[in-house]
Amino acid sequence: MKRISRIGIGCHKLQGGFEKKRSYNIIRAALDNNINYFDTAPRYGDSEELLGEFLKGNSEVFISSKVGLSRLNHSKLQKFQSYFKREVKLVLKNNFEFAKLFLDNKLQMRYQENIKKLNLISNLNKPCLILRESDIRASLTSSLQNLKRSHLDFYFLHEPEQYLNVEEIIEIFANLKNEGLIRFYGLGFHRSLKDTDLFDESLVNLSMFNEDMISINQNSSSFSIIHGAMGYYKYAMDQIEKNKYDGPIDFLNKLTELHPSKTFLIAPSNNHQLLGIKS
Repeated sequence: MKRISRIGIGCHKLQGGFEKKRSYNIIRAALDNNINYFDTAPRYGDSEELLGEFLKGNSEVFISSKVGLSRLNHSKLQKFQSYFKREVKLVLKNNFEFAKLFLDNKLQMRYQENIKKLNLISNLNKPCLILRESDIRASLTSSLQNLKRSHLDFYFLHEPEQYLNVEEIIEIFANLKNEGLIRFYGLGFHRSLKDTDLFDESLVNLSMFNEDMISINQNSSSFSIIHGAMGYYKYAMDQIEKNKYDGPIDFLNKLTELHPSKTFLIAPSNNHQLLGIKS
């Protein structure tokens, strides 16, 4: 039986249009490095369609998608502006040290602001929405069509804190599994889990990296999927902590050694960021 790789690709940066060639290079590099897990969602623009085109007929990969957040429909102009902005920043960072320092500091500040915002939302957010079975099935059908697959390996409820009927949704997921449309299901969080978060063993949860995971004492036997580890290394660790590792890839590889029951998601901006990964 095929085994899911310890590193997976978070696909929110993989887009078509002007980004298609870059996105294809990232997928190809991931496969060349024995990475066989890709996490996408309708929320991520045309990421599902892109994966469907590239991975059509590849039964060796694991794919997850989600339901619960609406799709971001950016116009061609918005996509071009995003592409152009990213390319300009890349040229500046590669050629001017002051630009690299300025942009890195800006990203670090944005990271800290986003973490504070996510923590605030998780503490104050109260469930107020209902997600109906018809909407779940319609979203899943669309995802399967986009991905050109008969089933999904994982199906997550995006940001479950916003829903009043989470238990009912999980029962619907169980029915979808019995019908062969999904293999596993769970909850997809934009926060790290707490000791008070207790879930049924049937769920595979996707959650944000927690600094406690750097310790081997935090290892767990239950399988889960973690995102945000690379962001933590780049923008939350001080230089003394970073000096313990030979770069971000070494940090990631050591995490996978400490937590063999977890898969860590990364979202590379280019294929070169995958060099040296042990999946």
